[in-house]
Amino acid sequence: AGTAVPQPDRKHSFVAFKTNLFYDAVLVPNLGIEFNVYDNWTVYGDIMYAGWDMPSAHFYWNFYGAQFGARKYFGRLAGQRDFSGHHAGIYGQMLAYDLQAGNFGQQTSNINIGAGIDYGYSFPVSNSLNIDVEVGIGYLGGKYYEYVVTEDPYTWRGTIQRAFVGPTKASVSLVWIIRPRKTLTK
Repeated sequence: AGTAVPQPDRKHSFVAFKTNLFYDAVLVPNLGIEFNVYDNWTVYGDIMYAGWDMPSAHFYWNFYGAQFGARKYFGRLAGQRDFSGHHAGIYGQMLAYDLQAGNFGQQTSNINIGAGIDYGYSFPVSNSLNIDVEVGIGYLGGKYYEYVVTEDPYTWRGTIQRAFVGPTKASVSLVWIIRPRKTLTK
């Protein structure tokens, strides 16, 4: 029989911060935090907010929301490095918006909610940085209004009840993993 190969003592990272580059690209600042809770299981929360307004151009971009969930990392890389490798999980979403471009706009009547399952992969790019790619499918529901920009007040076109089932999440995120400090040996 063979002898067991000793494994290096791995210090576990407890927390990672992230930003979704898709949201950043469309000028929606966002920040997420993810906690390693047990044996490659994590919980996370993300928030996003944008409040851009250019009334003379009939442009309004107000968007805010939150997302939260739990995931399990698995595969060879997950066994070697925290917050890395394949992952699958569940998530919930809450969002509200008022989007206007030109003479047309949409606005939620209150917070829309969603939930689903997701799959992704987190690629290490340096000792403390990963690129995380994920997609999710689920449900997104709530009411929103469509309006036309005329004079003040705007003209209401209709109220629509959303009950969407399909892709509700897509992200390419930059993840900063906070590494534990090395302990001094005596």
